[in-house]
Amino acid sequence: MLEMFSLQGKVALVTGASRGLGRVMADGLARAGAHVVLVARDRARLEDTARDIAAAGGTASVLALDLADEQAVREGIRGIGEQLGRIDVCVNNAGIINWQALLDSDLEDFERIMATNVRATFVVAQECAALMRAGERRGGRIINVSSILGLLGRAKLHAYCTSKAAIIGLTRSLAAELGSDGITANVIAPGYFETDINASLTSRPGYVEAVSGVTPMHRWGRPEELVGTVLYLASAASGYVTGQVIHVDGGMSASFTFELAA
Repeated sequence: MLEMFSLQGKVALVTGASRGLGRVMADGLARAGAHVVLVARDRARLEDTARDIAAAGGTASVLALDLADEQAVREGIRGIGEQLGRIDVCVNNAGIINWQALLDSDLEDFERIMATNVRATFVVAQECAALMRAGERRGGRIINVSSILGLLGRAKLHAYCTSKAAIIGLTRSLAAELGSDGITANVIAPGYFETDINASLTSRPGYVEAVSGVTPMHRWGRPEELVGTVLYLASAASGYVTGQVIHVDGGMSASFTFELAA
């Protein structure tokens, strides 16, 4: 039964793999047997991740680029295809966020977030799908990372919420078109996780407690708790699952919870 979750001999590309959830997911994919292509801007961080994967017995290669640079992304992924022969799993995890009140928001910032979070996801998926369709071993897995805020609104996060909702729509469209090629496309929508990207939030007095208070599990997620979901969607175990959104959020998106006074 466990062989259904094995990624032995597969090639998995993960964007935003230099830190946070991307780094943890990349490590999980490597531990399941995949050769992982680590993508982000910071080469030093990527190489550090690759060393950690190698130390644990896995294999990884580094592709340092700016995901907002369309040409660099296309050339980089095509180069991986030439070098490794294929890409079996594509995890679009990279994303940026910025807080701006509506009347203080500027279009340049909005477009910057959309370029990294949505346009880059489209370009990476497009290039990976081309490789998945080619060759004798057709098929693959596209896993796009949205957010609980792709479903729920949040004040002062207009561009981010828009981008994460767009990822869900994009993924469903990919699922509709690529299913006949044996390529599945699904979304992971994380809730609040304890990562370095959330350091500015967790440092705010009372913020951790406030989020925990509206989460049925009454705590933030641990990054390693995302690994099982990405392995499921990347493996043969999810062969008939496509176009779906899996919320990994401690139940926040599915329920309404609050503390009653004693």
